[in-house]
Amino acid sequence: MKNILVFLMVCIGSITISFAQNYKSHKVLKGENVYRIAKKYNTTVDAILRINPTAKEGIKEGQILAVPVTGDQQFEIHEVVDGDTVFSLAKRYNTTEDAIYMLNPESVNGIKAGQILRVGKVEKPVNTAEDVEQTLNDDKERIIDSLKATASSPKIIGYKTHKVKRKETLFGIAKEYGVSIEDIKRSNKRLYAEQLKKKDKIRIPIFAKEQTVVNTPVDTITTGRVSALTTYVIKPKDTKFSIARRHGITIEAFDKLNPNLDPSFPIGEKIKVPSTIFVPLEETVASGFELYEVKPKETIYGILNRLKIPADSLFKMNPYLKDGLKAGSVIVIPKKTIDTSTFVGIKENRIVDLTDKLYNFKTKKIGVMFPFNLEELNFDEVNETEEYLKKKQSLRIAVDFYQGVQMAVDSAKTLGISTEVFVYDTKKNNNTEYIKGVIAENDFESLDAVIGPLYPANVETVVKELKPFNTPVFSPISKKDADSFDNFFQTRPSDDILQDKLISYIKKDTTDKNIVLIVQQGKKFDSLRAKLNTVFPTAKTAKLQEGNYLYEVDLNKVLDEKKKNWVILESDDVAMISNVTPFLNAKAESHQITLFTTDKNSAFDDDSINNEHLSKLQMHYPSIDKESEDVAEGNSFVKNYKAKYGIAPNKFIVRGFDIAYDVLLRLGTAESMYQAADYRATTEYVENKFDYKKEEKGGFYNEAVYLIKFNENLELNIIE
Repeated sequence: MKNILVFLMVCIGSITISFAQNYKSHKVLKGENVYRIAKKYNTTVDAILRINPTAKEGIKEGQILAVPVTGDQQFEIHEVVDGDTVFSLAKRYNTTEDAIYMLNPESVNGIKAGQILRVGKVEKPVNTAEDVEQTLNDDKERIIDSLKATASSPKIIGYKTHKVKRKETLFGIAKEYGVSIEDIKRSNKRLYAEQLKKKDKIRIPIFAKEQTVVNTPVDTITTGRVSALTTYVIKPKDTKFSIARRHGITIEAFDKLNPNLDPSFPIGEKIKVPSTIFVPLEETVASGFELYEVKPKETIYGILNRLKIPADSLFKMNPYLKDGLKAGSVIVIPKKTIDTSTFVGIKENRIVDLTDKLYNFKTKKIGVMFPFNLEELNFDEVNETEEYLKKKQSLRIAVDFYQGVQMAVDSAKTLGISTEVFVYDTKKNNNTEYIKGVIAENDFESLDAVIGPLYPANVETVVKELKPFNTPVFSPISKKDADSFDNFFQTRPSDDILQDKLISYIKKDTTDKNIVLIVQQGKKFDSLRAKLNTVFPTAKTAKLQEGNYLYEVDLNKVLDEKKKNWVILESDDVAMISNVTPFLNAKAESHQITLFTTDKNSAFDDDSINNEHLSKLQMHYPSIDKESEDVAEGNSFVKNYKAKYGIAPNKFIVRGFDIAYDVLLRLGTAESMYQAADYRATTEYVENKFDYKKEEKGGFYNEAVYLIKFNENLELNIIE
């Protein structure tokens, strides 16, 4: 309980508090890139690029970067080569395996060649502080230059002072003054590390208006070009893309200049274009390359990272990129990468590792909606708080889930994915009006995904309210569907999916098998009983007496001594299960019996049910997670957690980690969660796996299920 209480305090603090950051001067070494530097200083690629915007186009040896740091942390890094193991690296760098896992949470699933690992903190000499201060002084001018906006940014001619009001956000303030959030942060550097607070006074930049050029009707904000217009006659093989590229304008600007152009793009048609030509007429797109329209919010850094080509190659292909990248611009890229899918060639339902397919390193914004109900806690009375925690199961589950989410964010950070987490307290079940108010008062439209709420009714409210924004909502544990809502993601496989998993396994091999059905009486099991009778029409059904009691004589009638008996037991009645399983166990001495169930519910875990019987019968059942203690104990994530907290993580912590980590990695391999979900590849983590399928009625449903059986030595074994 003490551990839970301590973490709850941290959890609450993390909702409203950010740790203050300082900045270090770093001189780029030969062979370094932004990702390596981020690993070295325990920060993210996005954090470095945010304050060094020119680094988006690449960095050079000797260049000075300002690097955000928390405390005074600096790490020694190692690039993994073939043959490296965590054990060998621990010996090489005189550290421990647990220490490496702590510094590199992403290594829980193994390490591979080319991966960058932190292997220890850099030991600093006594005079380090003076040296750093001297370095900062020496490089002051260059650091200031790196923090300046690019030359293409509008000039700041002054500032307005804004006093922050209650509940105001940077999003709202930026919208009010017609500037970007980044503009405000550049003018108030502390906002890179601190959250906005009531009564804060911040500077709002005033930009010089761009001068217009006479006889230049082209929209310079849209195109980024200033040029007089001329008439151009469409020639064979011309396309809107190729003409826009030649003149260095966006597709949107081209359409504005020629609003009434026939969509068929007729040869000989006269159109308006800027006089300036950026690409020679005789230049054509070489074989192996293709024209590509820049998407909104894409950056040069992001394109380079996705294409895996050097910056100078991209600039040679597109000479006018030196003037900046605009959404809608047409550029030349290698043809093989025009498809932004990173899943091409992967078979449906095959396990895929997303860590080597990351390209979208834009900061992810994740909302977390759990029932913390913090206003009922009295933190001044520790005993009272502990007692509340003992009684309030929903709060304990919420805290556990949130802890898992935070660990996922930390692990994703080591891969270069930076995340902003926004936490919202849903308080209680069926809290519709309150939740609607929370959504109305906050900027949910800008979120990449929402994880939660826990209660089904609250999930439905959130999904419905966020549908206009098309914000994906992930339901962590609820089994209830959210019909007709395309932004709904059900992470827990449904009962039908679990049933189909087991049934399809049995159907693969029914030859020479005696299928026996023992299904609990009552309406609750009518549909399942009918389903089993339809799939297995020759199955024998054991007769149950009133009260779901099975007589041995009735069991003898349906068993076959000459065949393998595959018995399907469906019940949530402890008395019935404790009656049937001993009979089956006794008959296993003379018959070949294997036990199956489509739902291993809590009744099977009751103390009156003998696990040795289930083990001897090698019971098979479907599960949403691995449930294997051996797998969990041997997992590096679990070892890492135990090293940090002294205990193993419970199933809610693990599930919170798996769901959030999967969401972040999918966002890192696509432009949106919907694009990522289009590719039917299965992802797998500590205890859970995910394979989302779009349903016609709306929403995405996880179809990834494990099939588990008891071994004779009471161990659980994953067979599918």
